[in-house]
Amino acid sequence: MNLLKLLKRRLVSEGKNEVFYRLMSKNRLSVPLYWGGHDPSWTNLKKSLDDDNPDFALISAWAILEDEVKMRYPNKIKKVGNQRNKSICDITSKSLEHTPKEKRELLDAMKKRNKVAHGQITLVNWSDVNCLLHSAYLLNDLE
Repeated sequence: MNLLKLLKRRLVSEGKNEVFYRLMSKNRLSVPLYWGGHDPSWTNLKKSLDDDNPDFALISAWAILEDEVKMRYPNKIKKVGNQRNKSICDITSKSLEHTPKEKRELLDAMKKRNKVAHGQITLVNWSDVNCLLHSAYLLNDLE
C-alpha cells in the first residue's frame, strides 16, 4: 500500500479528511470544505480537486455561493436573465464589505464561471475558485 493511501485511511478514520484533501490539492483552497449542506456541490468540487480541474470546480463553487446568497437574501437577488449573477456578486460584496479589489476579483470569477458554463474558452485558476468559496464561507458565518 502506498504512503498516500495509508495517510488518507488514517486521516479519514480520525475525522481529518479535510487535512488529506488540503495536502492532496497542494493547498489550493484556503477555506474549509463540506460546510453548509451543499452536498452535491462538495462532491463535484472534490472530484475537481482530484482531477485538477479548476474549470469544473468554478461551477461548483459558484453554486455554493449562489445558494448561500439565496438563503440569506432571497428577495434581493434579481431574476435569471436580469443580471442575476452580477446581483449575487453585488449582494455578497456589500454584505461582506469587500474592498474594491475583492469585489473585482469576485466579478472576474463570475465572468469566468459564465464563460465556462457556456462553453467559451477562458483561463480559470484555483484562485478564482478560492475567491468564490471564501466569500460563500464568510456569508455562511454571518449572523
